[in-house]
Amino acid sequence: MPSCDKCVALCCKYITVELAVPKNRKAWDEIRWMLMHENIIVYQDLDGDWIAEFRTKCKHLYENKCSIYESRPQVCRDHHTHECEANPEPFAKVIFTKPEQVDEYLKKNKS
Repeated sequence: MPSCDKCVALCCKYITVELAVPKNRKAWDEIRWMLMHENIIVYQDLDGDWIAEFRTKCKHLYENKCSIYESRPQVCRDHHTHECEANPEPFAKVIFTKPEQVDEYLKKNKS
């Protein structure tokens, strides 16, 4: 696990939004549509939740340090170093970075 003095602020370079579990063609099509945009990935985490990740830097991040550290939002305060994205542990069961991967996944996982 990286120490705080070597932090590269990966957690400050994206936001995530939980998605409803995709159960029909429309939901899968929406995921495909999301992936047609820049800096977006969609994944199913290890708990089975579906997440859209928007890779965008926090506007308060300067030289990998928070410029509003003392007044940062609670979500930032709750993020601990043991959860650091720089750790090598897997975080997802499935990761999509482009729409074609959704089609491939659905072909392989037909019920």
